[in-house]
Amino acid sequence: MISSSPKGPLLLPCKHPIPCPNLLINYAIRRHFSPKISISKTSNVEISRLSVPAPATVIQKTKCCSSLSSPGELDREAPSGVKIFIKGLAQSTSEGGLKMAFSQFGEVSRVKIIHDKKTKQSLGFAYVWFTREEHAQAAVEEMNGQFFEGRFIRVTFAKPGSCKPRPKPGPYKF
Repeated sequence: MISSSPKGPLLLPCKHPIPCPNLLINYAIRRHFSPKISISKTSNVEISRLSVPAPATVIQKTKCCSSLSSPGELDREAPSGVKIFIKGLAQSTSEGGLKMAFSQFGEVSRVKIIHDKKTKQSLGFAYVWFTREEHAQAAVEEMNGQFFEGRFIRVTFAKPGSCKPRPKPGPYKF
């Protein structure tokens, strides 16, 4: 059962594999006039959109409180979907080629090949986001250990917090 407070976040029981006492929901208001409800679910983020016949639509962004590493992280937008990690890629592999290959398992929402900042060359690994967890699971099961563009690749679910830019350390102070 969902309990709401007009001035604070909603608290829900967590459906995350690691037990969490609450989920936090933030609201964003958008203008819309359509009386319908749509719900989509991913492994870490659940988004519900409620359109009401009033001048506003409420969009709820839900995140498990145990997965927050800092208080400000709740406000940042995360790419939607389930993220997988691919390593062992050839230098010539393109994001379009990865998207085409992994789209056979389901809808791919984003692909990111990681490049060296100085040389701009591929580091041989990438992340692929699927819109549904079962599609990501099928991709991991089918593509892990397969020969892809001249190389054997390793495909796993990405670890939480991966694919984020890390802050550069400042100069050492004595």
